[in-house]
Amino acid sequence: MRQTGVVVSTDENTAILQMQRHSACASCGGCGMGKEESKDMQIEAINRLGAKKGDFVEVDISTPNVLKAAAIAYVIPLMVLFIGIVISNKVLTSINYSSNIETMSAIIGAFLMGVTFMIIKKNEPKFKKSEEYTPIITNIVN
Repeated sequence: MRQTGVVVSTDENTAILQMQRHSACASCGGCGMGKEESKDMQIEAINRLGAKKGDFVEVDISTPNVLKAAAIAYVIPLMVLFIGIVISNKVLTSINYSSNIETMSAIIGAFLMGVTFMIIKKNEPKFKKSEEYTPIITNIVN
């Protein structure tokens, strides 16, 4: 996936870019930006070309990596929720749990999903360090 943006600031090997959200992001709201009026967003990108503040640049991140990142952020926690509900329902039924099994299964599933989100958040620095999910500046336009 390739987009263009303007460099707002630079660091040693990274740059903060101001760019417009991709049309695929318009209605998602997953990052909280769907609620804002502005279609602009800031992202961090690897800056191996030495782009400076004010430069227009092209940024690229491979589509498979975008899909893997989406799976890590959304699909895995959702699967853990469903698996947690199903397994806890079976376990609670087998031990003759006397209260509301469905409610307790939902609570256990939600708890496990929350733990999954915390694990993903804890490993976020490792994901950033791998550069697999980080956009890369591929061309300075101006």
